[in-house]
Amino acid sequence: MEILDWLFIGLLSLAILCFVFMLIFLVVTILTGKKIRRLKVKKPKRKPKLKKWKRAFRTLMKKRKQQIRWVLIFLVIGIIGMSGAFYSRYYQATNLGKKDSDALVQGYFLISSIEEQLNQVQGTDNPKKVQGTLYDLSARLASYGAHSANGRLSEEGQKQLNRLYSNMKELGVNMGSQTVESLNDQETLDGYKADLKKTQDNQKKVLKYFRINEASLKGKK
Repeated sequence: MEILDWLFIGLLSLAILCFVFMLIFLVVTILTGKKIRRLKVKKPKRKPKLKKWKRAFRTLMKKRKQQIRWVLIFLVIGIIGMSGAFYSRYYQATNLGKKDSDALVQGYFLISSIEEQLNQVQGTDNPKKVQGTLYDLSARLASYGAHSANGRLSEEGQKQLNRLYSNMKELGVNMGSQTVESLNDQETLDGYKADLKKTQDNQKKVLKYFRINEASLKGKK
């Protein structure tokens, strides 16, 4: 379990516990209020008993005031705990975990490297070297078929990320079958670039959805 999972459980447990104590003190406050009302009805007229009555009345009023204070304290802490718990769950649903984040960053660099190699095909003096580099990059990209989005992400987040992983796998598989001859064929090369563009478009959608600045990724290259 991740830290945010423990945080969610801890805050939710705290909130539930606070609400339980709040209800207990609320019931006790109501019972104290009933005692005060009964005491008011039985207010004596004689001074000796009146003095004792006033002391008992002040004690009950002070006790009820303290009980109301505890009700409010537990209510506030419970609301804060509940809000924190659901915010941590919301954060998990809308932000990438370390595994998906690392996979997305590595995939971004792999796709960028493939684009660079494809752009060098027609101007290189060593097409065999370019083909070998593309084969290595494609094999690493094809391994994304084993990736799946974290189940804690929102349904839409999982859908977009899994679609990208699938595109990356397909691009890797298709590019893995290229040869020096196929790279020198303009029609085939254009087909590879079209597949690459499709994957890049999905990649941009994922980066936008998770609010990741593409410029910051380019700066790490």
